[in-house]
Amino acid sequence: MQDQNKIQWQRIDWTTTLFLTITPLVCFVLVPIYLWYWDLQWSMIVFTVVFAGLTNLSITAGYHRLFSHRTYEAHPWVRAFWLLVGASAFQGSALKWSADHRKHHNKVDSEDDPYSINKGFWYAHMGWLFIKDSTDPNPKAADLEKDWMVVLQHRYYVAFAILTGFAVPTLIGWALGAPVAGFLFAGALRIVLTQQSTFCVNSLTHTFGKRPYSEDVSARDSFWVAVITHGEGYHNYHHRFQTDYRNGIRWYHWDPTKWTIQLLALFGLAQRLRTISKHEILKARLQIEERRLLLKGLSKEKLAPMKERILAAGESLRQLRRDYESLKVSVNETSQARIEQIKLQMAEKKLDFEFAVKQWRIYLRAKTGTFSS
Repeated sequence: MQDQNKIQWQRIDWTTTLFLTITPLVCFVLVPIYLWYWDLQWSMIVFTVVFAGLTNLSITAGYHRLFSHRTYEAHPWVRAFWLLVGASAFQGSALKWSADHRKHHNKVDSEDDPYSINKGFWYAHMGWLFIKDSTDPNPKAADLEKDWMVVLQHRYYVAFAILTGFAVPTLIGWALGAPVAGFLFAGALRIVLTQQSTFCVNSLTHTFGKRPYSEDVSARDSFWVAVITHGEGYHNYHHRFQTDYRNGIRWYHWDPTKWTIQLLALFGLAQRLRTISKHEILKARLQIEERRLLLKGLSKEKLAPMKERILAAGESLRQLRRDYESLKVSVNETSQARIEQIKLQMAEKKLDFEFAVKQWRIYLRAKTGTFSS
């Protein structure tokens, strides 16, 4: 029994464990004391909020959507910024973070998933970080190992983390006349809050929410997690289509990370933004909704024609749009006549598609009480 306990104790990563437990405790004790005895000036509040937002984005737009999934390409200055500010989050190097995350996607919900929800909510949230052998100590990611910036950050990660995570906030706090506030609020408290928001993706979105795109994994879409994670809460979509730079695909979805990437692209700092076609997204949704209708006892013979009509109309509309875009570059009389013809066909096919989708939605709501958006 003593040998077994000894083995369990030896598995604990004490450096990470102590940091993840002591830092929140320090904030819990010292933040109220500071606020009781001293005023927190507005300049420090603004700096802390902005720095926290950039730290969160460095994980979501940088570590996650750029380095882990390669959903877009970024200018070297942007990549350097994500790596520097990302280090300040104290979530490991981009190489280590990305290698663990890729393994999570490849082995999701299995025994080999680094933070499998099947091992418990707390384990998925942050307990896995306390265990030495929960992940490979020598992370492998062939593409990232060829990126000298990523390799440099990985090699000197501890120095970068201390410098950007604590030293810089303290120095800026000193410049604002409050070095202790800089260390405590823009340093420690910011780290704790950004860490916990990131951890919520591993725990909350694998426990609560909807699964409109895939029921084969535990990942779920959660608006509330999206709010605290700059858009990472649309996790069911992300697990189904991980190469899309967007997590929230609708215009009204809360996804500041998506908007940040779009803004970078607008200024020429990001390019080759990868997306999944509307047709593929529609197919995924229809597949899940069809499965739910079948479980309600409806026959496949009834559903198949409705589903095929939607997909056929959608594919025809997509092809017509492609033809329209290719012909727009021509200005001769023949192409202009064809363009007008295609515009009429597109209008007709759009009506056909919308009518087919409306029928499906009415049927889905009548039989299951849910409504497809």
